[in-house]
Amino acid sequence: MHFEQLDLLYKVLIPVFLLLAFIQWRKKKHFLAHSLVSHPIMPSMKPSSLRLLPRIFLIIALVAAGLALMEPRITFQEGVTQLEGLDIVLVVDLSSSMQEVMGGWEEHREMYQARVQGDNSDLPIPETRMQAVQKAILDFVSKRKSDRLALVTFSESSYVVTPLTTDRTYLEKYIQLVDPAILIGEGMTAIGEGINTAIELFRREDDPETKNKVILIFSDGEHNYGRDPVDALSEARFYGYRVYLIGVELGAEITGKERVQALIQAITDSGGQYFDASNQRELEIAYSSIDQIEKGVFVQRSMETNVPYYQIFLSISLVLLMASLVLSAIPYFVEIS
Repeated sequence: MHFEQLDLLYKVLIPVFLLLAFIQWRKKKHFLAHSLVSHPIMPSMKPSSLRLLPRIFLIIALVAAGLALMEPRITFQEGVTQLEGLDIVLVVDLSSSMQEVMGGWEEHREMYQARVQGDNSDLPIPETRMQAVQKAILDFVSKRKSDRLALVTFSESSYVVTPLTTDRTYLEKYIQLVDPAILIGEGMTAIGEGINTAIELFRREDDPETKNKVILIFSDGEHNYGRDPVDALSEARFYGYRVYLIGVELGAEITGKERVQALIQAITDSGGQYFDASNQRELEIAYSSIDQIEKGVFVQRSMETNVPYYQIFLSISLVLLMASLVLSAIPYFVEIS
């Protein structure tokens, strides 16, 4: 406990107390004369100490009132641990090649042949690249409980499907609706446009409480249209945004190209990483790795609260003052000397 107005003690309270003590000392005494005063029994009779109660109550009441005037406060300190989530924009390629079967002809040769021959056995229908990516994104989103996520799609141009949101149901609904047929009239792969739209989304919906921002790209092709993705990545690096690229069945013939290698290097320079996913299992490993890398930050804050505590002293003062007045009205407690 501490007092906000401690200087009131020596500036006001102590001088007032000394003044009252002086007035009491100089106060004229009253005496009672009686013929029995000289009786032998009188010296052995001592007055009861209870007669001092009104005065004691009054003194304590004044002291309590003085303590209340000095504004006593109790300080509480509390440590608060808070998880700061991330802002993540999911950028999905909707070029025409995303409608191809995940794994291609060789992996599903037996299945195709069986269906051509009319054998409708229990062989499952193979997933397209888009379906595999949708499944991966939905699983990724389900693990990001404290983050804001957005969805951007691109082909020759890029489009915001959902803004940054914490509403998982809303986001998952639109992820399931995404289909390459939506942009069937475009067909090209403009990775730079997708990154640029994600950057603009961050800038437009910036939340000062969210420090870390991540762009996660799913694409199955080489950039061949629109803004150079290396330039877009330079801008992302300037703002401190990390970029990850999951290449969906790109193949060695594409990843070995000089332009693609420059793109991968630019992603690494931004603090991100490139993942090559040639099948569903590698796709799962890729997004799971990103999920492990990009975690929210636990921030510990110390909160200090000063709670006023004058009420207890004021209550004591009022109760004792009333008790003193009541007792002073009773003849038994009236001191006569």
